[in-house]
Order: sequence, then C-alpha cells, then structure tokens
Amino acid sequence: MASIEKIPPQVEAKYRKFIQARELLEKVAQEKALLEASLAEIDAIIEELNSLPEGSEVYKMKGIVLVKSDKEAVLKELNSKKESLELKLMALRKQEESLQKEVERLGKELNQMLAKGAGGAPVGGAG
Repeated sequence: MASIEKIPPQVEAKYRKFIQARELLEKVAQEKALLEASLAEIDAIIEELNSLPEGSEVYKMKGIVLVKSDKEAVLKELNSKKESLELKLMALRKQEESLQKEVERLGKELNQMLAKGAGGAPVGGAG
C-alpha cells in the first residue's frame, strides 16, 4: 500500500491563502459585473429621458408607488447615482487587478514549493 505524505504546514498555509484570494477575486468580479449592469441600465434610462421633449411627464418608483416627478430632477438624481457607481466600479477594478496579481503570485509560489517537494526530498520528510 502506498504511503500518503503529509503536506508541509507552509505549503498548506500558502494553499489556504491562495484559495481565499481566489474566492475573494471571484466575489469582486461578481460585484463588478452587477455594478456594470446597473450602470448600463442607468445609461439607457438617461438616454431615454434625454430623448423626451421638454415638459414630458416622468414617473419614478418610490417604494411600491409610482410618483410623478420633474424630468430634470430625475436626470440629476440618475447622474448622481451614476457618478457614485462609477467611483465604486473604479475601486472594484483596482481591487480586482490587485487580487488577480496576488492569486498569480501565490499560485507561482505554491507551484514552486510543490515542485521542490516533488523534485527533491519527499514533501512529508524522510521516507
């Protein structure tokens, strides 16, 4: 029967960091995708509102009720929300880039640690 070698603690710790970074990267990517979808929706609404003639009636949701609103006020509110989302998106893109580099770095280090263990002395110590 083949013996199962124990994984060195430093490899195990590096692997845990790698998995955590990768999971966080996936979470950030999902959040970024949601923000991009929200921005696209806001852009489409702004474009639609801008195509309406002056004095057009505009309604917006307040909870579960549609309320008549001033077109310019709605545009101002949407542009403010768009600006806020763009700032959040910019921060997420930076975070995603940083996490991507971290995942790549940890992956390389992990591969090097595993290659040293496989190519030299057994990973679990004396065998």
